[in-house]
Amino acid sequence: MKKGLVLICSACFMVGVLVGSANADGGISAKIGTLGYGAEVTVGIAPALNLRGGFNMINFDEDFNEDDDGSGNSQEINLEVDFQTYGLLLDLHPSRGSGFRISGGMMINNNEINMSADLNEKVEINDRDYYVTGLKGNISFDQLAPYAGIGYGNAVGKDGRWHFSCDFGVLVQGSPKISLQATASNPFLQERLNEDIAEEVDKLEKDAEDYKYWPVIALGVSYKF
Repeated sequence: MKKGLVLICSACFMVGVLVGSANADGGISAKIGTLGYGAEVTVGIAPALNLRGGFNMINFDEDFNEDDDGSGNSQEINLEVDFQTYGLLLDLHPSRGSGFRISGGMMINNNEINMSADLNEKVEINDRDYYVTGLKGNISFDQLAPYAGIGYGNAVGKDGRWHFSCDFGVLVQGSPKISLQATASNPFLQERLNEDIAEEVDKLEKDAEDYKYWPVIALGVSYKF
């Protein structure tokens, strides 16, 4: 989080310096997409090249109460999706008068998913059944993630002050990193439970290796100042 804020502050400072001292054009944008909602600042650093810095975020936090068999043994489950990305990108406009752009850069990726549950029934972990008093899980990704994509729109374009934009790209977030913790109802089974959790996590991470790429689709509107 702190690294992301440093990145954005640095980008904003760079925009201010370039706009103020080099008489460069600047723009601000609001956007929404698969990384959540966010904002960006853009500065033109060459006739066909822009620098773009911004952030995206979305948070979903929900509690579920499940009683599938009607026995009254309910499960309290909490799911939290917390996406935060901070990016610094270069936009190349091959045709100076066109909004089409090719983009690339780096993002600080703080996206993660957390789950916790208070259970009143047995669960299966690594093909063994356990009674546990609590279960917690986390999925995270590489914090430094390259981005590449294409899009349309130029926040510092010459054709007016308001512009529409869209992006289509890929965030290389790395293979998901999974952690799982559980407390056995029977303390004497805790050591074996920990071993089974480690094996289960290893299996899950191997199954999730193909999900190292996050598709990025975003729409936005910008204002040139």
